Amino acid sequence: MKPFQPIYRELVDELSSMVANKQIQNQCRLLGEGLSGRVYEYENFAVKVFKEDGSENDDYRMLNRLHHHSAFPTLHYYEDRFMLMDKCDGTTLARERESGDGLKDAYFTQIEQVVEECYQVGIIPRDLHLNNVMVDRDNRIKIVDVGRFVHTDQSEDYKERLTEDLQDLKYHVFGFGFFSSSRRKRRRHRYRSSGSRSHSNSHSSRSYSSSRRKRRKYRRKRYHSS
Repeated sequence: MKPFQPIYRELVDELSSMVANKQIQNQCRLLGEGLSGRVYEYENFAVKVFKEDGSENDDYRMLNRLHHHSAFPTLHYYEDRFMLMDKCDGTTLARERESGDGLKDAYFTQIEQVVEECYQVGIIPRDLHLNNVMVDRDNRIKIVDVGRFVHTDQSEDYKERLTEDLQDLKYHVFGFGFFSSSRRKRRRHRYRSSGSRSHSNSHSSRSYSSSRRKRRKYRRKRYHSS
């Protein structure tokens, strides 16, 4: 495994003490929370504190494999209880959408490119959604949670599922009108002509399986109305 980036020992010791004494939640701002732990802001870094049972603390392995890729944060330090990585200076796609400006088509194009590049080296990106995909100040996509990513020597076994997951993500954002472009306008016209109501002002944290059912229902509706 490639060595971690150098970091000041004093900083790591201070973080280790805060995590061990459960003081980090009182001294650092919470950036986000996922299935495998919580992420806090510490100076210019992001600190992910893993679940206490240690059942899901393999993120560092995946980030270490992706150290060369600019779409993922650089990992600086890891131990059983937490890991230290770069903090993305930007916003999640969920917050970007909530601003009301709509999401750019170029964001999803970048996501597709990142997924393809990961696939080519045997990494299967899983659990991508609007809250763990960010865009920085230069409009570059950053994926900040790799806890559900899979490394495999049999990428082809995952190709169909990966394609389906990506299409579900695309439907989850495009299907609800979150991206602003001429394509969205054409899509909206197609929805109206087929008798489907617009979803541009509605959104909830539906699971991919829920989105998948909704997409199939929409396809059936279009089929019967044609």
